Amino acid sequence: MSPPTGFPTVTPAIIIKLNVANANPHGIIHTGSTFTHFDCPSGTIESTEGFSPAFKAKVNFGADWCTFDADKEHGRLNLKVVARTDEGASISLDYNGVIRMDEAAWKVFTMQPDAKTMAFGAATGSCRFVVGDEKLKALENNVFAGNGRIIVGENGLIAESRLCQIVPSTDMD
Repeated sequence: MSPPTGFPTVTPAIIIKLNVANANPHGIIHTGSTFTHFDCPSGTIESTEGFSPAFKAKVNFGADWCTFDADKEHGRLNLKVVARTDEGASISLDYNGVIRMDEAAWKVFTMQPDAKTMAFGAATGSCRFVVGDEKLKALENNVFAGNGRIIVGENGLIAESRLCQIVPSTDMD
């Protein structure tokens, strides 16, 4: 039996690194989930080598409206970011994801002093772009998905996401 066909492939495309400034806990909401707002006031968005369109951008606003399920097993990421490329073009992105919560993840998300860098594998998500320059229009016309991690550094937390462009299949099975 031959393997199924018609599935998309992925191309490494974009790396997002956001500095997490602080957490603003808001408590339990009507669904039973816990809501926390995280400020991400700076960072970078950059295409990977060989990806087109190539760009580098500096983040000038970012925030994650994060909820944690009542059973405390998963978190829901709802990230909004605004950035400007080195050429002055604006980029807005919306990132939605799910993170598997364990003891190590809880230490990071509650900003405990003994928190450690999280490896890739716990968080996945998808991203949508709105751009201010025709040269970057391909970002709006494609689908991106990836995974993320939180880096615990001496200057605070860095949320990193590595996105791939989803390349549609042309198979006819």
